[in-house]
Amino acid sequence: MRKIFALVILIFFLFESSSATEFIVGVSPATINLGKLERGENKIVNFNVVTPSTETLIVSLEAEQGNLDFFSREAYKNFTYNYSEEKLTGWVEFLNNPVELKPSNEVLKTVGGEIKGWREVSFILTVPKDAEPGYHLIKIKPIPAVPSENLGQAGARVVALTNVNVLFYVPGDAIRDGVILDVVPGNYVGNRLEIDTYFKNIGTVTISARAYHEIIANNSVSNISSSTELVKPGETKILKAYLDVYKDMPQELEVKTTVNYVTGFKYKVSKISLPPVVAQYVTIPKYQIPWWLIVIIIIIIASSILFYKWY
Repeated sequence: MRKIFALVILIFFLFESSSATEFIVGVSPATINLGKLERGENKIVNFNVVTPSTETLIVSLEAEQGNLDFFSREAYKNFTYNYSEEKLTGWVEFLNNPVELKPSNEVLKTVGGEIKGWREVSFILTVPKDAEPGYHLIKIKPIPAVPSENLGQAGARVVALTNVNVLFYVPGDAIRDGVILDVVPGNYVGNRLEIDTYFKNIGTVTISARAYHEIIANNSVSNISSSTELVKPGETKILKAYLDVYKDMPQELEVKTTVNYVTGFKYKVSKISLPPVVAQYVTIPKYQIPWWLIVIIIIIIASSILFYKWY
């Protein structure tokens, strides 16, 4: 009986897979280079959302922060050294969102296949008057969905192939640089000690920074790191890492710290002392039983005794 049940499940799965409908959505072009934009400038940006599907699709659009992986391409590698990681998702305003993607009578033949539906999408990019200099990157993400009347199709799913990367340059001297001010012990979190790195951005653009520590104790080495943090120009941020503390750990540790900010790094050797562990005493308040509760308990006990004797 168990084998028959398993066979039925397998047949059902194969049927569902074979009847699944996949709606593929892409964008054209995948990269838009707007060149130089001045502070306070408004720019209308256009691109196409496309699909080879014969079904009507609803596509929502979201603006996301650009990804540094974009600059791994040979054509854009050198741009990284003048790249600002300033948050700019609020700089985008969509004129129509979501958009309806309907099949067209005119079929476009491309290398990837036939395109049966497309729709031009426009948004306004507004560069603030206080925008940081350098290259900026924003990503427009299409989020397709099947209209409610098509949801009954077995296994229907939608796949977005690519996002639109929008690159532009704001004039000015874009400098990515920082300095380690200090490395000190912080608080204990359980049996772990915070290692705090005070890192200051001395450049002109926002950068992402992460601290790496090599900690030497009793001829053994521990490697720990902080999370990646965005640091604005002139800002000092604490990059926190956590060191496991053991019973016989020496009171003084040698810490070799490297703060990496993608286009460069800073290095510092420090000596830190373990702070004393402060016991946390919790005062437990004395609980007093109210007099009326005592009277009720006595009455219940007395009633039980009398009931037992009489009956």
